[in-house]
Amino acid sequence: MPIWTWIRHEWRLELRQKAGIQGAVLYVLVSLVVAYQATGGVQEAEIWVGLLWIVLLFSVVNSSSRSFVNDSPGRKILLYFWLKPGQLILARMGYQMVFNLVSGCLGFLVFCLLMGFPGNQVFLMLILVAVGSAAASALGTFMAAVASVSGNGPGLSAILGLPLMVPTLMAAVKGSLFALQGGTSQAWMYAGMLLLLNLLAVALGYLLFPYLWRD
Repeated sequence: MPIWTWIRHEWRLELRQKAGIQGAVLYVLVSLVVAYQATGGVQEAEIWVGLLWIVLLFSVVNSSSRSFVNDSPGRKILLYFWLKPGQLILARMGYQMVFNLVSGCLGFLVFCLLMGFPGNQVFLMLILVAVGSAAASALGTFMAAVASVSGNGPGLSAILGLPLMVPTLMAAVKGSLFALQGGTSQAWMYAGMLLLLNLLAVALGYLLFPYLWRD
């Protein structure tokens, strides 16, 4: 089965259940309102960027952690004979990356409406939010896959994901600060770094997941 076909299948399941989409939207909106009530609007660039990425990161991790939750033992057996392991992890990573990219960009726009935007590089910030959200969701999906095939042990997935999640968050924060403070070339450099982390997370999942799935 082509990967794109499975991504569409995942989207139809999400629309049928609706809990995932509603939960992600509700989480982002509530977090944004709480941030606005706590700060009252635009603050220093460092505080603004920190609040933005805290909201986006937890939203992405919360969404991508559900990637393999609904896989019962019978469903896993069916998927084992229906899809290659590489196809399965790429499809679920692809779906989560697209979903969180869109929800992250929408959350960023709402955040700007509530908190204001302390800069003039809106498009560059949107690019950073998009690639940062996609990279975090790819890592979150891989961590969920590891937890699923290892008996839902969160310790193993956290140990594997932490060395990549921390650099992803640091690159997103640094790039955002440069974008707000006029360092356009440095911000684009960090955007490229986030894109490379996207590719690294996808490659890591594609190479390692078949060995985990086999067990």
